[in-house]
Amino acid sequence: MQRRNSNRLQAGAFKVDITPDIGKIKIQLGGYGARLNMPPKGVRDPIYARALVLKKGDHKLALVALDHLLVPASLTREVLKGIQATGIGSQSLFMAASHTHCAPDAMGLNERMKIALPGVGSFLPDFLSFTAEKVTRAILEADKRLQDADFALHAEAIPKMNRNRRGWKVTDPTMTVAHFKTPQGKTIACLTVYAAHPTIYGHTMMEVTAEFPGVLQNGLEKAFGSDAVALFMNGAQGDVSPEADEGKNDDERVQIYGAKLLNHAQQLLKKAKTQPDPMLSSVVTVSLPEPRPHPEFQESAGREYKIPEALLKTIVKQVAPPESPVSLAQIGSLLLMGYPGEPISELAIGLKQYAESRGYAHAAPVALVNDWVGYILTAEKYNVGGYEATVSFHGPDLGKTIEDAMKDAVNRLMRPR
Repeated sequence: MQRRNSNRLQAGAFKVDITPDIGKIKIQLGGYGARLNMPPKGVRDPIYARALVLKKGDHKLALVALDHLLVPASLTREVLKGIQATGIGSQSLFMAASHTHCAPDAMGLNERMKIALPGVGSFLPDFLSFTAEKVTRAILEADKRLQDADFALHAEAIPKMNRNRRGWKVTDPTMTVAHFKTPQGKTIACLTVYAAHPTIYGHTMMEVTAEFPGVLQNGLEKAFGSDAVALFMNGAQGDVSPEADEGKNDDERVQIYGAKLLNHAQQLLKKAKTQPDPMLSSVVTVSLPEPRPHPEFQESAGREYKIPEALLKTIVKQVAPPESPVSLAQIGSLLLMGYPGEPISELAIGLKQYAESRGYAHAAPVALVNDWVGYILTAEKYNVGGYEATVSFHGPDLGKTIEDAMKDAVNRLMRPR
């Protein structure tokens, strides 16, 4: 953990196109097993790495938003190697995926994924090298652009924009926005956190696209102009779908839904209030329960991924990491709570309330940060079964393990004063 310094907050931002040349790197399109490892047919819109570097005194923090399905630990490790000269270490990198289901399969970035499986991307060293280089450049360029900054924040429930896709009672409708501006009022960057699966496009969509997060981010950047960078991070989206029924087809639904989120974000940014700017970050490495396949995994895997039963235990142990990080980033009264996978609403809201009871005015859960362990559920929901449980590889105690680690991290991180 790094201590706060009384010097003024500085911020710098930059974005880099991370769309691979699909003619050179033989990627698969991720997000749906039904695509059966097929490559994309083209690029609907570019995907980006958007980096925001913050500095206060001798402490730096890098927030990175990727238009990808997930962030495997191997990508985090390679990016950390590339940014060593900046002074941003493992405690200060907060890298999250938007979870678009129309990006190159991020399992191709995961060095643990060396088993060839129908419907799941295999590790591609050249894809990892390409992506790590691009993300590293985004952070390095953002670091070069550090300048004095003011920070403003607002959070508010947005009605009728997301829903619990399992019919469970709990969903977090909160949108959190943060605005970083020069003392003269020019936007350097903004951050939006909101929970919804970017799955408006189905598996028949075979082009690369950032989906609705791209509409939101591109729209904010166009509105603010100049070199402003807009980052989107997904909230506790493990069991959350977008309310995106308007439009004659998926293209229209993506645009309409993204435009609605854009409008909400713009309205909330107008309400954002300037914050004090203490800055802290912490990453706690958690030993995870023994990997084991869920009893329903064979049914799901057999149907969607065509995995023979004999391979199940080998696959799960190969893919599931023995340990993983939980990540915290405090900026002013905002606490970003990073999960190394896809937490369901109930689990994340409970931890959000816990953090706020400990003195953090605004706590925002963020999914898919710095690693991927699959879905993160409570024991009760794991035992209920269903798709999310079958892609939770560490048994019913994973949620409690992550919950305990997050509480410990919250308690160890110095509270704002």
